[in-house]
Amino acid sequence: MKVGLISAGYEAEIDHILEKANVAKENFCIIVGVDTIKKTKPDPEVFRHALCQLKVEPDEALFVGNHIDMDYYGARAAGMPSILIEREEIVTSDTGDIEKIRSLREIFKFMG
Repeated sequence: MKVGLISAGYEAEIDHILEKANVAKENFCIIVGVDTIKKTKPDPEVFRHALCQLKVEPDEALFVGNHIDMDYYGARAAGMPSILIEREEIVTSDTGDIEKIRSLREIFKFMG
């Protein structure tokens, strides 16, 4: 399994956050920040860049994000299956009919 990270932050900010969270950068095959390709989510090119770097097709990927517009719809626009992570119960008309999880532990039920 290949794991990538796409963030709306700059690469230096991502490095700092990972260090603070005690998460090794080596856990990720690719890290894409705003300054990586000079575009930001929800631009589909951001997601396509990550797919290209991972050498996977959109239908071979699964994107998990916590922002409906930037993450969920951005990944969908790039042709990727997507799941919204909502750690708190938030019921809105925007998220009513989409795949959602409450914890990253739940992603395995979406992997074939």
